[in-house]
Amino acid sequence: MSTLLLWDLDETLITTGGAGERAIVRSARKHWDVEVDLAEIPYSGKTDRMIGRLIREHFEIPSDEATDLAYLEDFVNFVTEELPESSARVLPGIREIVECAHFSDKHYQGMLTGNLSASARAKLVPFGLWDFFPFGAYAEDSLERTDLGPIALRRAKEHAAVDFLPEDVIVIGDTPHDIACARSFSARCLAVATGKFGLSELESHQPDFLVEDLSLPDVRRFLDL
Repeated sequence: MSTLLLWDLDETLITTGGAGERAIVRSARKHWDVEVDLAEIPYSGKTDRMIGRLIREHFEIPSDEATDLAYLEDFVNFVTEELPESSARVLPGIREIVECAHFSDKHYQGMLTGNLSASARAKLVPFGLWDFFPFGAYAEDSLERTDLGPIALRRAKEHAAVDFLPEDVIVIGDTPHDIACARSFSARCLAVATGKFGLSELESHQPDFLVEDLSLPDVRRFLDL
């Protein structure tokens, strides 16, 4: 039996040290001439495209496809600029787990993230992590996070030539949205409290597994699961 690991990115694999948030603010300022207070935007766990929509709705700005696309393009550019100036880092235990799964003949892993593939690449390449995820589902695939699970599963099956059952899939993320995403296609979920949501809040959403972070000895616990 093979296990499929589908990873969230922000505050699960890495923290950008605020680079992603600053990129959102800069791109919104450039394209919509607004000053965004992200404390007023429920953006955690949402897709990059949905965050743009939430900002527009907050400021009552009508949708314009060309401007919306330009906002996303510059958001990615600004992430690339902001990341070297931030305290971005790989989170505890991640490199060990990702490398172990990569060389295991019983595991496959891909991305299941609200990031655009371009922003995911911009965030992971500097840490040498991008090449560990040969497939995934991203914000360009759907506006809604809960639509992405079946897409990631289909691409995993195409990549690995393995007919993964939902119970063979573990979604790993740091928000209730990751738990809901796993539930949407009957996968299991490991919630990790490395983001904005603490253990008790994540536990209230009933993930299958819950850890504070993925550092030792939790790496061993993770692999045992």
